[in-house]
This record gives sequence, C-alpha cells and structure tokens, in this order.
Amino acid sequence: MHYPIGLLFDLLASSSALPWNITVHFKSFPEKDLLHCPSKDVIEAHFMSCVKEADALKHKSQVINEMQKKDHKQLWMGLQNDRFDQFWAINRKLMEYPAEENGFRYIPFRIYQTTTERPFIQKLFRPMAADGQLHTLGDLLKEVCPSAIAPEE
Repeated sequence: MHYPIGLLFDLLASSSALPWNITVHFKSFPEKDLLHCPSKDVIEAHFMSCVKEADALKHKSQVINEMQKKDHKQLWMGLQNDRFDQFWAINRKLMEYPAEENGFRYIPFRIYQTTTERPFIQKLFRPMAADGQLHTLGDLLKEVCPSAIAPEE
C-alpha cells in the first residue's frame, strides 16, 4: 500500500488478475509498516513535501519558494482531479531550468526494491558527468544498483 501504484502494477500485474480485489481493514493498522494517512489533508501534505524535496535538489528550493499558496493548491487539485492542464500549468515551472545552468543541480529519484531490508534507494545524482557529458538512466542504475544492469558484451 505504501508503494506507488505503477510499481505495484509492475510487480503484480503478471501474477494476478485485473482488476485487483482490494481488502480494506479498519482495525489494527500496521503503523510501523505503512504511512498512515487519516485524511486527504495528510496525503496532500505528504505530496507537497515530496515536491519540495525534489525542488530543493533541482533548484535549491527557489521555484517552490516563489510560488504562492494558490499555486500549491492548483498543483494538488490538478493531480487529485486528473486535470492535466491545471497540474502542468504549475508543474512546468518545476521542470524548467535556466539555459545558463545546463540542467538541474541533482536529479531527484527513488528506486524501490522489494528484495532487501531497505525499501528504497535515494542518493545525490548529478545530471552531468565531470567531463560535461550528460548522464543517462543507465549511468544512474550502474551507480546505485549495479546488479540491476546486465554486463555489456
């Protein structure tokens, strides 16, 4: 339940029938295993916290700090209501960078893993190598989880 739906689909879609049957329990919530979100406000706050974390890595928090409360609300409401135009009008600002900066400071990423005790991997990853070459997704994977990449022949 605490993994993104896309990850769950990748892990389980081939081994289970769709649509999934979901059982909701109202007692004995596993507090130590799952993020408890008792209301929409808590989910919104968690989402905005993740957006702020990504902006800190990409833009030193400059973009999110320049936004007004109504922009934060528009971003959330666009996502919540499946309104791409409403969402993208604000999210676009978070995805742009000045041309003179040649990209983001760091690339925010989280790799979920189910085979170890750590539920995910996060670390600082620059979009550009020391020699000026742009990093690829393959470069990121080689650095943070080399066992996931087949050796080149």
